[in-house]
Amino acid sequence: MTSERNRAGRPALSETRRAATRREVALVAAHLFIENGYAATTVEEIAAASGMGLRTFYRYFAGKEDVVAPLLAIGTQAWADELAACPPDLPLREALSRSYRVATLGTLAAEGIVEDRLRPVVRAATQLPALRATWLRVQYDCETQLIPIIAARTGRSADDLDVALAAAMANTAVRLATELWAASEETGSAADVLDTCLARLATDILR
Repeated sequence: MTSERNRAGRPALSETRRAATRREVALVAAHLFIENGYAATTVEEIAAASGMGLRTFYRYFAGKEDVVAPLLAIGTQAWADELAACPPDLPLREALSRSYRVATLGTLAAEGIVEDRLRPVVRAATQLPALRATWLRVQYDCETQLIPIIAARTGRSADDLDVALAAAMANTAVRLATELWAASEETGSAADVLDTCLARLATDILR
């Protein structure tokens, strides 16, 4: 049986608790980046503001640029799962919209996170060059997840160009919708903005 204790003899953290801690630290870091600037904010300051030691911080994150990734990627796996579970006769565009709304709002509710708290996280990721790579990496990972699911729904190969284009457009719509939502102060969810973006895509691929 695998030991539940790490090398230091302390009980290993559950994945659920670890993920929750990573998201809380990410929220703290995002606010510091926006208030003080990314370059001026140190890992020591993030750790202190999060109520943890520096060594503990590095058990959760590889570095400062990695700290907001858990929040930027929240709901991504759930979206892929929900899309795969949508009825096969549902038009792809509608399936994308419905699955995204169910997945993101459901994940936030399950994690006890108010969606508006993510606005500053996305703002930081889009406004600060050092974090832009993390944001784009999360988007690329999401797009990669969509390809086999869209291929299965459309009865095409995962290597099909139309499948790749559909995944790219769907993911870009999500990225743009999330950025527009984060940049505004209007009520409503990112899923509402996504509905508008998907509706504006005049292409046979997403019909």
